[in-house]
Amino acid sequence: MRARLLHLLLLPLVALSCSDFRLHTDGVVVSARTMDFNLDLQSTLEIVPRATLIEEPLAKDCASCADYGWRNRYGFVGLNMLSLNVATDGLNEAGLSAAWLYLVGTTYPTPNTTDVRPVVTSVITYILGNYATVADVKSGLTKVQIAEPHPGVSKLLGTDSGFQSLPLHIAVHDAAGQSLVIEFIDGMVHMHDNPNGVMTNAPPLPTHLASLASIDKRNASLPGGYDSESRFLRLSLLNDVVAQPYLAATSYNASTPEQASISAALHLIDTVTIPAAALHNGGSTQFSVVRDHVQRKLYVKATQNQVLRVVDVGSLDFADAGLRKSIPVTFGDWFVNITDDLLAATGHSKDMPPRSFVVAALRSAPVKTQLTTNAAGDQSHALTFALGTIVGMAMMAIVNAVVAKYRRYTYVSIQ
Repeated sequence: MRARLLHLLLLPLVALSCSDFRLHTDGVVVSARTMDFNLDLQSTLEIVPRATLIEEPLAKDCASCADYGWRNRYGFVGLNMLSLNVATDGLNEAGLSAAWLYLVGTTYPTPNTTDVRPVVTSVITYILGNYATVADVKSGLTKVQIAEPHPGVSKLLGTDSGFQSLPLHIAVHDAAGQSLVIEFIDGMVHMHDNPNGVMTNAPPLPTHLASLASIDKRNASLPGGYDSESRFLRLSLLNDVVAQPYLAATSYNASTPEQASISAALHLIDTVTIPAAALHNGGSTQFSVVRDHVQRKLYVKATQNQVLRVVDVGSLDFADAGLRKSIPVTFGDWFVNITDDLLAATGHSKDMPPRSFVVAALRSAPVKTQLTTNAAGDQSHALTFALGTIVGMAMMAIVNAVVAKYRRYTYVSIQ
């Protein structure tokens, strides 16, 4: 009964979970995340050109906070929610990404209406629109007040999120391979450099890193749960060995470097993707994103559309104000029909001959193996080994005879 109760208490936390990491491979900068939530976010991919006017959403418990609108310096592709221009994730033209993830225990700073710094609540949108590097983010966010977004804003568009608070923290990665985690604890903003590159949910990042440092990675087994700690350790341990090569010259390993890095990220993010069957309450991974920070490409796949799709962020003309467009993350065919390609193929496999033919062929032409090659090419070693074996057996027989005679003598003497 106690175990069942604990399971029920943990379900909401798992359903409100997400995972994010930067791949540990040389020569590429690739990151990925899952969006796990038990509210339908109705997520869309949206192009936001440069100089788009963005109004900050209402801050919680601050009805008197002044309006604040700004225009973005960098164009970006964001993953917006609930038909609002509020990004939960995205990649900008400089190769910088930012992502919200859930963090129980978050307490945001209280907005100060006498502070001249503007109040920002759509922090992911603000980061994507204004900064190019992790260093820019760390410096730039000191010039604004970060506040909790009001959870009731969605009601204005007829969508009620049902949440009374939005405890969140932020993962940031840039094109140079630098990673940053921003958390709001006890009303203070904490910025943590994150060389490990992994972020999940509660507890805060320093506690996760302390747990990771306490285990022996050489003998550690991979945790298999969907809770935040298990996902953090699983991604961290797998990420440490992700650069291990496949067997050389294999058909399944044939790929370009770009394909190999994106595939590696997909393999890792799939280990923390939460199927609805694991929760029994409707919450699961809604979509997964892979970001190529150097090539400026944003890949996405949805729960019911596992075909990988890509937005080439680097090819977009963000100076064109008319480029602002959006499509659902579920957009596109959920399969690739290769029937016509198969029909157009000209080759086929080799047919096997009858078994009797194979037996006769094997008898008339012995299969050349490394063992037979070594034996034929090194007969002197074989002869030496044989002679040594004969001498050894003879000496063993003499020893056994002496021991047997001694045992009989001893037995007779005792009697």
